[in-house]
Amino acid sequence: MASFVSIALVMLLIVSTSAQGYGQAQLHFNGAISCQGSTEGCNNFGTPSNPALSCQHVKDMCREAASGFYYIESAGLYRKVFCEMDIEGGGWARYGRSNKGTVWNYVDEDATEITLDIISPSEVKEMIDLKYNHFLVQTDVVFKMRADDSVNPSRLTTRSLPWLVDTPMFIPDYGNDHTRIEFPSGSVDRVTCIPGGTSECGQGGGLPPANGVSKPFFFQSLFFSPRGSGASLSSDQWFRNKYTWNGSYYYVYAK
Repeated sequence: MASFVSIALVMLLIVSTSAQGYGQAQLHFNGAISCQGSTEGCNNFGTPSNPALSCQHVKDMCREAASGFYYIESAGLYRKVFCEMDIEGGGWARYGRSNKGTVWNYVDEDATEITLDIISPSEVKEMIDLKYNHFLVQTDVVFKMRADDSVNPSRLTTRSLPWLVDTPMFIPDYGNDHTRIEFPSGSVDRVTCIPGGTSECGQGGGLPPANGVSKPFFFQSLFFSPRGSGASLSSDQWFRNKYTWNGSYYYVYAK
């Protein structure tokens, strides 16, 4: 009897191994199958019929998954999300926008009033609902905004990182002596405030102290209005109110 049981167990193991396929170790997670070391079995993962929990879930289950759109279902949300799999270990949900192969070409602009919605309210809500707490900001944009003995009524909407608190940013009151904000060298998720002899740096408007650097954030929307309602400057010299927003993409990655 013992010999018969041993033979039966051996036969069962052989059948099981043959059914799985040689060299494939399969991992089951919430009904999804990922083949470690192989893309076979991942072809249907992150699809409408088999959504993932997050972009990181896709990366964890399918190590060779490429960047692209995947279906995510989590926290009662069902979304088609672009997942970035190549930067910083992958598994990031991407938000934001590009300017479709052209550029935002506003350089030292002192006349044009524009509103740019970079991250939509629904995207911000999704970040909050999914409880993301790791973020990366990537952009090729050159950004500057200044008031020089003037009032610049431009207003920028930012979201603090990682808490996503809605925080307005502007140059308050009368921007004395070249109050200017811009990205500091090597960073695009903060701004620095460059003063002249006197300035509004550190005096409100979400601005850091003179020559200081703000806490991390991303831009949600931008309202540049150098000649708008409330603008005031010396001798109608509109060049004193300027902004630069020059580049082709602005992305926020979250997980």
